[in-house]
Amino acid sequence: MPGPEDLVPGAPAWVDLATTDVEAASAFYASLLGWQVEDIIDERYGGYRLFTSEGRRIAGIGPRTDEDPAPPHWTVFLLTFNAATTGELVAETGGTVLFEPTAIPELGVMGMAIDATGAVIGYWQPGGMEGFDAFGELGTAVWFELAASDFEAAERFYAHAFDWSVTRNDDEPRRATFTRGESSFAGILDASATLGPDVPPSWSVAFGVADVDETVGRAVEAGATVSMSPQDAPPGRRAGLIDPTGAPFLVASVASV
Repeated sequence: MPGPEDLVPGAPAWVDLATTDVEAASAFYASLLGWQVEDIIDERYGGYRLFTSEGRRIAGIGPRTDEDPAPPHWTVFLLTFNAATTGELVAETGGTVLFEPTAIPELGVMGMAIDATGAVIGYWQPGGMEGFDAFGELGTAVWFELAASDFEAAERFYAHAFDWSVTRNDDEPRRATFTRGESSFAGILDASATLGPDVPPSWSVAFGVADVDETVGRAVEAGATVSMSPQDAPPGRRAGLIDPTGAPFLVASVASV
């Protein structure tokens, strides 16, 4: 079972949802994925909550700020042990730091940037909270992928800013997978042929479910819409959904045992 000790520098360490309706989104994901919702009673966090499963931290959720022009969305945070240095590396390789790294008391340091392709990416320097308590299994985040408008620029950016070493697959569409040893942590998809002027590059997160088709059916009944019908793709079946508040996400097949 994965835990914080399995987190790798440069790999996804956390995801959270910025939404216009925290109550509705909390209820939706709790029902769909079996999560519990825990409040953080501290005004400094602006109503931020944790999604947990059996007491393990899975993800976060909070209200979208007035300064955030984007619609509701999930943000992926990559692990760093020095957020200030990461910000410098981001700038060196064509990215834009959105704000100086912010200390979250007793938890860690958070940074946000726009990568060299125009996608928003977060980074997390652990303190009291290293990141996920569980990932890569049923009911947790199981995959993270950047749909990039410029595949080569994305490879260069993540190699420099987050020390990625990738395995490439040059079949169409091209993919690059961040690997360490025999483990894979995240990917880059060459989406230059499908992204249009109104669809910017972006990161996506997939959550593991036992039955993709059944999960999609329940999600639609709960007010979600389907952005990608269930389909088989390595390493398993997956589908795209937009939650009732407008945030896109994926569900992917994971064995329940």
